[in-house]
Amino acid sequence: MFIREKIKSNKGYKKKFVYHQLVESYRTENGPRQRVLLDMDRLNIPKTQWKILANRIEEILIGQKTIMQVEAEIQSLAEHYSSLLINKRIDAQEEIEKQDQEFDEIDINSLKTSNLRTIGGEHISYEMLCKLQFDTILNALGFNDKQRKIALLLIIGRMLYPASELATYNWAKNISAIAELLNLNIKQISHNFLYRVSDKLIEHQDEIEKHLSERERVLFDLNENIILYDLTNTYFESSKTSDFKKYGRSKEKRYDQPLVTLGLVVDEDGFPKHSHLFEGNVSEAGTFEKIVKKFSTHGNFSNTKTFIMDAGISTEDNLKLIKSEGHEYIVVARNKPLPKEPTEGLITIRHSQQGTVEAKMIKQDGETILFCKSSLKSRKEESMRTRFSERFEKDLQFAKDGLQKKRGTKKYDKVLERIGRLKQKHSSIAYLYEINVKHHKGIVNDITWNIKDIKKVDERFSGGYYLRSSRTDLSEKEIWNLYISLTDVEDSFRSMKSYLGLRPNFHQKDERIKGHMFITVLAHHAVNSIQTLLHKKNVYMQWNTIRELLGVQQRVTTEMKNREGKKRWLRHTSEPESFHLLMANALSVKSKPMGVKKWKT
Repeated sequence: MFIREKIKSNKGYKKKFVYHQLVESYRTENGPRQRVLLDMDRLNIPKTQWKILANRIEEILIGQKTIMQVEAEIQSLAEHYSSLLINKRIDAQEEIEKQDQEFDEIDINSLKTSNLRTIGGEHISYEMLCKLQFDTILNALGFNDKQRKIALLLIIGRMLYPASELATYNWAKNISAIAELLNLNIKQISHNFLYRVSDKLIEHQDEIEKHLSERERVLFDLNENIILYDLTNTYFESSKTSDFKKYGRSKEKRYDQPLVTLGLVVDEDGFPKHSHLFEGNVSEAGTFEKIVKKFSTHGNFSNTKTFIMDAGISTEDNLKLIKSEGHEYIVVARNKPLPKEPTEGLITIRHSQQGTVEAKMIKQDGETILFCKSSLKSRKEESMRTRFSERFEKDLQFAKDGLQKKRGTKKYDKVLERIGRLKQKHSSIAYLYEINVKHHKGIVNDITWNIKDIKKVDERFSGGYYLRSSRTDLSEKEIWNLYISLTDVEDSFRSMKSYLGLRPNFHQKDERIKGHMFITVLAHHAVNSIQTLLHKKNVYMQWNTIRELLGVQQRVTTEMKNREGKKRWLRHTSEPESFHLLMANALSVKSKPMGVKKWKT
């Protein structure tokens, strides 16, 4: 073996790239020949030490001890490159599924393990995407073999190691066995290729989402009678301009950063039906028409659907749109004149350790109005009321105390301005107060306040709320249970934000932003499918816990030396533990992925 230097330059680019190769000479009938064993990147050792390094690599491969002392740096490089060469040769072997018995005498002190890579989560995620026939739709859309594998890598990476595409690339290269599972040489692929595949996925978003929706309907026998719609936003650490990144209302109170908004439609089983990316400053109500029109081209619309939405989306125009499309709705009633809060005739529709929910149904203008009162919500709101009032009154008292201080704010117009800012700061409670400012010749001498209508305060924080529905065939309990299912879409958003890397988002280009968000939605399809199969086995776990338990199973290379001093290497998967067996049973797949590969000197 010897080391050879190579110099490469790209067309139109003056910079030259230097790297080195490990080369082997061998004899043939036509004379001596050479073959490249390994690309070594660029070596930072003197040329005079190249041969020493090559000899030491060869000695490690055949298990021979060195006859001369080598420097620590040379020894470290030799161990690194011999390991890479061994892995390369092992990967070239075919997997052995059924093995005949094979015996050898092994020096147990020679046993070593190396190249540990996670495989448990990768295997389960890949098998789920296969059940969803994700590879099939990509093939139909014109993705070549390499692009399909990278698309699978992106989605599985988001499921198991949620991060940017660059971080996903490094994960696949250094931590995971995903490249081995997909038979993909990750080292020969630039991380920029991942961005190009991400762009291609977003180009075919509609076709992919339609395929997944239809496949999930068949696979899980979904009813799809209930349609849930909600929005969430994510902020950016950079303020660079973009068509999508806009300053708007942030649920995380990050008004200092631009946002983008994701609209998501899911069914009653939590399966995404359609997603759409909006500008960060879009109004919630304004998103619905685009979504409902888009959604009409997806899924099975042969029967009437019931749309369930939050109050910010359920404007009168949107409710009319739902009815014009032949569907029904259940929403929070806020903008409609409502009947007086009933005190009699309420029936209990839920009773649990957390609290009781009572309701009364009222028919009005062809709709069902349902008044609900929750003891748990009442306790929470009473606590909020106390906290809000204390904070507001504390700030008012501080302003009042300032009237007696030497440099305190005393001018009438300045005091009014200060109180105005306090009302804005405490807007959730301030409108219920009456504030009087006494002054003489433009100088304020007293500030007093009191609650205007204690009954109105009690109503505001009573734990009561109204639902309205176009469906008149449902009972009180049925309407309430359907509306509470809106938490399913909130759970979907929570899962995507907490476990699937929806935020933070560091991309600058619009296509990169859309690709990042869409890959997260695709990952959620697979995660929700896995959890649905687990639910059938009465297993209810958060995805974060599932992937941590799956990550225990790994691919590992075991090295050993026999009695004759010859080395053997095995590339194999660690034995499944109880949770891996449970997952494999739920998905009807093998519990020990991939076979065994062997190589020996």
